[in-house]
Amino acid sequence: MLFNKRASLEISIQAIVIVVLAMTILGLGLGFVRGLFKNISSTTEDVTEQVRQKILDDLVTGDKKISFPKTEVTLDKGSSTILSIGIRNKKDSELSYRLRFVPISGPDDLSFDIYSPRQWFQLQSYSAQNFKLSPAESRIHNTKISIPSDIAKSGSYLLNFEVTDDSDPTKPYDSKDLYVVVRG
Repeated sequence: MLFNKRASLEISIQAIVIVVLAMTILGLGLGFVRGLFKNISSTTEDVTEQVRQKILDDLVTGDKKISFPKTEVTLDKGSSTILSIGIRNKKDSELSYRLRFVPISGPDDLSFDIYSPRQWFQLQSYSAQNFKLSPAESRIHNTKISIPSDIAKSGSYLLNFEVTDDSDPTKPYDSKDLYVVVRG
């Protein structure tokens, strides 16, 4: 059997060229994707800061005690989102307060418990802790809304977000309604 050495050499060179081109394209692709993710993270930080500033501006210019950017949140079962909530002390003295969600109604008048072991609403330093604000001071709290896929029904849930003043816990300092629409 005679082998054509020149043909074998050409196939080897072609294989090497293909491997080099593939590695170059892979490197360029990875560099592009990494740069894209850097841009996305900086854009996310900018948007988050803009939302925080909008909430603080709304508290001051709107002369409000509570502010959050949206009153309706739409989520799929098993997903979650972060809701930023602004609180402003409009009292002449220090405000010691707690935060909580009160479930009002669910789809088809379904009663639901957001304080079950698998919580829907996970607030940083939740209602067990008192927060304090000096007069005219404002603070942003971030609430993670998680919709459990195993117990949530599709439909609209009405909740009331309350800020309770520790000096008079029988009535809320202020409250605001929030609709959570669950798709699924």
